[in-house]
Amino acid sequence: MTLQATLLPEISVEMPQLTITEASQHFSDLIKNITTGKQRTLITQSGHGVAVLLPLEDLALLQKLEDMLDYQEAIEALDEPGENISLEELKKELG
Repeated sequence: MTLQATLLPEISVEMPQLTITEASQHFSDLIKNITTGKQRTLITQSGHGVAVLLPLEDLALLQKLEDMLDYQEAIEALDEPGENISLEELKKELG
């Protein structure tokens, strides 16, 4: 399995960082820190961030934020000029 590094140019990452190897060697302690200490941890490969381990509460907040952004985009789309069509009509149109 190959992991692709993701560069985060606009984000200042201030959290513990572990390489994939370190994370796998200390996985139980890492999970304990995340669940009890609510600690986020950046996982790196070749010096680049590839993943973040975070508490479930943080994931729930991210999902709520995505839902809010989706809702806002839908409201903006409804305000665009032109005829609104249903999803079913769009599916028929696209085949």
